[in-house]
Amino acid sequence: MVALTPSGLVTARAHGREIVPEGTRVADARGVVRGRVVRVFGPVARPYFSVRPERVPSPAEGAALLGAGLAVE
Repeated sequence: MVALTPSGLVTARAHGREIVPEGTRVADARGVVRGRVVRVFGPVARPYFSVRPERVPSPAEGAALLGAGLAVE
């Protein structure tokens, strides 16, 4: 995860050229579903995607997620 926006969206970056379709579910390293992709943007070589969380994380949860990876289900 790269950032948590003020609107509560999570911004993450793809590992490569993979295009993650909107609506795709994403999970954390433990397999817990964190939300769904709502937007893909940025460079084609390594795009970013916005994820609408299942629930907005608390400030402590958001801080713990920074730098953590998300996996596409």
